[in-house]
Amino acid sequence: MPIFFKLLMVISLISVAVITHRPAIGAGQNTSAQSIDLGYSVLKLFLEDEQHLTAIRRVKKVITFRGISNDSTSLIDEIADSSQLALEQLEKLAAAKPAIVLNDLSDGSIGKATLDSLRLATAKEFLLETDNFEKNLLLSQSQILRVISHLAKQLGEKETNRKRKDWLNKLAERYEDYYRQVYALITVNTKGSA
Repeated sequence: MPIFFKLLMVISLISVAVITHRPAIGAGQNTSAQSIDLGYSVLKLFLEDEQHLTAIRRVKKVITFRGISNDSTSLIDEIADSSQLALEQLEKLAAAKPAIVLNDLSDGSIGKATLDSLRLATAKEFLLETDNFEKNLLLSQSQILRVISHLAKQLGEKETNRKRKDWLNKLAERYEDYYRQVYALITVNTKGSA
């Protein structure tokens, strides 16, 4: 199954998990706070994956002795650096009142198991498939960047802390801009190979 469809499937599964997550009756936190915490936890997970893009690109270059275009390299490295910085900022902002709880997804959940399985399959494809690495990397980014942007936007609408709200809005704009840049590169690569 092409990486694009796998990524789309995982994004759909995680979205369903976030939307349908309901706490037990009498739980300590209210539903809204738990939903926001879960949203932040998913955002953290996506940013953690994004921060490794440079490493994936470099490993692939070592394995194949070929790199990707300079434009793609610059953009991928910028996304990775930005994601690492965003994670650091998120950790600091999480402590502000009202505090948010950043939990890892439960190892026993079907969403986590599916995501881990997809990550492994995607990593194998990225590292073992010699053709179309740049195209596949850009296609996967075109999907996940948009998810991060929309997730940050939705969290920003629910956020009551002004600093986090402003940060989320800027994050949404930044990742939407990355999406547009990736889309432009895909368009250029498609026109160049036609």
